[in-house]
Amino acid sequence: MPKSKLDAGHMHPPAFSSYLIQDPYYEYGVQFIEHAYRTYGQRAVCMYTNRRERLKHEAQLPQLRSAAVAASYDVNLRRLDDFIGMAKSHHKIDAVIPFNETSIIPATDIAQSLGLSWAQPKIMRLFRNKFALKEHLRNESPDLRMNASRIVRTVQDVLSTRGQREYQRFVLKPNDGYGNRDIGLFRAESNEAEIQAYMDRVKKHSEIVMEEYISGTEYFVNGQVDAAGDAHTVAIFQYVRRPANGRHNIDFETLRLSHGTPLFEALARYAQDVIRATGLKRCPFHVEVKVDGLGPCLIEAAARLPGNGNARLSGELHGPKGDLVGFACHYYFKSDHRELPLDWSAYNSHAVRYVHGVAQRPERICEVEGLEEVEALPEFHSWVRKPVVGTKTQRTVDCLSMPWCVILKAPTEPQVARAAHQVRQRIQWNRHVGSVKRTALSIKFKFTRVFNGVH
Repeated sequence: MPKSKLDAGHMHPPAFSSYLIQDPYYEYGVQFIEHAYRTYGQRAVCMYTNRRERLKHEAQLPQLRSAAVAASYDVNLRRLDDFIGMAKSHHKIDAVIPFNETSIIPATDIAQSLGLSWAQPKIMRLFRNKFALKEHLRNESPDLRMNASRIVRTVQDVLSTRGQREYQRFVLKPNDGYGNRDIGLFRAESNEAEIQAYMDRVKKHSEIVMEEYISGTEYFVNGQVDAAGDAHTVAIFQYVRRPANGRHNIDFETLRLSHGTPLFEALARYAQDVIRATGLKRCPFHVEVKVDGLGPCLIEAAARLPGNGNARLSGELHGPKGDLVGFACHYYFKSDHRELPLDWSAYNSHAVRYVHGVAQRPERICEVEGLEEVEALPEFHSWVRKPVVGTKTQRTVDCLSMPWCVILKAPTEPQVARAAHQVRQRIQWNRHVGSVKRTALSIKFKFTRVFNGVH
């Protein structure tokens, strides 16, 4: 590992208790840093895996240069043991915070090496291995409904399996994937060329999982696992997905599901059974489930907060005390029980909906319309991703490449549905920018970003 660099401007005496957090410029990272410092007096030891990103975000986020940060290091994850040894000698580390998908395994390895009570290496690794997780659940809880799955490494593996009854329709996806990326839907009659094209596209992944396709409507269940292993549901949302850009499952809208309905109770019970069977403790969870005529069936499960600002929203629905970052932080640091102040009456009092944009092609945004009109809607709640002039959109193929996303809130479902339609009508870009002007502006924006050190 290249010599780790400590930013002396961030350093505090090692007698202070600290915790480790990886790449805290991602979603919720700054919130964790602020909460841990304000609530527990704990300072962050930030480990950065990309120095360019570190410098850019440290300049943009004052929290990363504040007294809430004890030290900042550039770390090569391939030589994590070197960093752990150095961290032991320089800091008193009481916790790790794996707040997003890519930090789960490094945080687990660090917690295990430091002997932290939170460490649960066998369990946490299941959540980064789709096949192993479902195989564990099949063995641990055989009465829990689970779809068929297996690892495939070649096109021939797929061809030899697709004739089986469970795989008349099937999904191929990276075994360690996340963010709805690189998902392929096929039928038993799909030809070899289609399957080969998919395998070529995802060859950067070492393993591909082949899963029985489950039809029906998809939902996700958010919650927190306490120190005893009891899973507490906080919110449930329904995905509304549409085909676009050659993909079958692009996010279009996401709707909050009302508490107290038979469907809510069935989904909460199923998700809690899944989490209990994993053995997970002291961790937030995000479980994706499809419901068909046979009932709920697991699609994915994650040992982290949900993305797209959904942790903030899920907590907020319960009132000012519903802080999911705070709940998660408590259990990363402590093993004592904390009651979740859930207000289901407040949760049910408003219809809530995400509206996701879909971009048909990559292009630079040179002009954007409708943002002020969207923000003026009485149903407007907040932006998850706001389109900004000068940025480049990508062709939308997963939830990470959507060009914009807005949250709406209203007293009734019809009202929020009408507002969603208005949002789609109003957000437009580059309608009045010709090809020559677009090229000139793209060059200008690119030059400005490079000049300012942003790539």
